[in-house]
Amino acid sequence: MRRPLAVAVPIALVLAGCSGDDGDAAPADGVENDALCLDGERFDEPVVDWIEPAIDLAVETYGDPDFFEISADLQRVSVIVAVDGTAEQLFYCGDAGSVPPTSLGEASGSTFGPDAVAFDPAAIFVELDADLDDPEIGDFAIIGDGEGGVVYDASILSDAGGVLLVRLGPDGAVLAVQAQ
Repeated sequence: MRRPLAVAVPIALVLAGCSGDDGDAAPADGVENDALCLDGERFDEPVVDWIEPAIDLAVETYGDPDFFEISADLQRVSVIVAVDGTAEQLFYCGDAGSVPPTSLGEASGSTFGPDAVAFDPAAIFVELDADLDDPEIGDFAIIGDGEGGVVYDASILSDAGGVLLVRLGPDGAVLAVQAQ
């Protein structure tokens, strides 16, 4: 039985106290570009098991980052963090490694720390699978709630081209659904 994903990282640095050009900090085993992530295996559901190592990679790369979003699709995990007023994105690609960070411009919006992420990867899609007949889950995202916590959501893709955004509890309970 898997244990819930609960990431607890000691607070060692204060983001505002960081200095230097972290944009040049690339993971040691990084791949050269995002295309290499997309050349890997494509899974049936988002790779939520890779979220914890992706968070660890971001913490290793940035120290104590403020996260904007962590999202898992069928081939990789995207992590967007705030670094010295700039949003940066890195990709974790499982056994294929990672993609060095890329600057996305000015950072603004709700953030959260790595210890705010606490969901059960084994249970997160169970209720969706039970309620829907073989849903095509395109991605799973963790975003800031504006108060230092997080919200979880999944995008369900339709063969007809529509998308349902499903808000989930950390145990996979369906909390809300919105058509997009």
